[in-house]
Amino acid sequence: MRLQEQKFLKQYAAETASPLDRKLAELAPKALLEALHTAFAKAFRVVFEKGTGAIAWAGRRERRQADCRVRQYAADQREDRKSLRAFSRAAEAAGRGNVLLSGAAGAGMGLFGAVLPDVPLFTAMLLKSVYETAESFGFAHDTQAEQRFILCLIQTALSSGEALTERDQTLNRFIETETWQSPPPFDDQLRASARQLSETVLSGKVLQNIPLVGALGGAADGVCVRRVQRYAAIKYRRRFLIRRRLAQI
Repeated sequence: MRLQEQKFLKQYAAETASPLDRKLAELAPKALLEALHTAFAKAFRVVFEKGTGAIAWAGRRERRQADCRVRQYAADQREDRKSLRAFSRAAEAAGRGNVLLSGAAGAGMGLFGAVLPDVPLFTAMLLKSVYETAESFGFAHDTQAEQRFILCLIQTALSSGEALTERDQTLNRFIETETWQSPPPFDDQLRASARQLSETVLSGKVLQNIPLVGALGGAADGVCVRRVQRYAAIKYRRRFLIRRRLAQI
C-alpha cells in the first residue's frame, strides 16, 4: 500500500505541464475557466443529488456489492495476501472500463467542438469511477460525509507539489481517525474540487473547442479519470485495511 502511495506522490510531486499545455492555458479566455468551474460545480451537485443516471447500471452495482461480500467472507476465512489483493483487482477492473468510456466520450464530443456539453457526462463518468472503486472495497458513496471524502480525494489526486503532499496527509489523517480537522463547509469543498478539476482539464478543453482537432483534447478526459481512479484505489484500500485492522482488535 505504501509503495503505491509513494510512487503516486513522487510522480506528481513536481509535475510540470508540457509546453503545449502551458501555451493553451495562457491562450484560454478567463471566461472559459470560470465557465468550466461553474459547470463542474453544478455537475457535482446534480450527480450527488440524482446519481449517475443510466451509466450507473444499478444491476451491476448490486453485483459489485454481492461480490464484495464474497471477498470479505474469503478474507475472514483465510486472512492472507491473496484474499486481500482481490479487493484491489476488483477496483482495477472497474477502473479500466471507465477510463476507456470517458476517453471515447470526450473524443466524440471533441469531434464536434463541444466543451461545456461534455462536462456533465465527464463528471458522471469520473464519479462513477470513484463510486465503483469505493464499492469494490465495501464503502458507500451516497451520504454527504462520503461525498466530502470523494471531493477531497478528487482535489488531491489532481494536485501537485506541496499542495499534493499536504492534502494527501489530510486525507490520511481522516482515514486513520474518521474525523476531519476544521473542514470547510461542504459547498466550499465542492467548489474547490470543481476549480481543481477545471484547471486540470483546461488545456484539453481549449483543444476540444476546435472541431476535429478537439478529439485530441477530449481524449485527455480518460487520462484524468485514470489518475483519479488510481489514487482512489490507493486511498480506499488504505481505509479498508485500517478499518479491518481496527475491527480485529
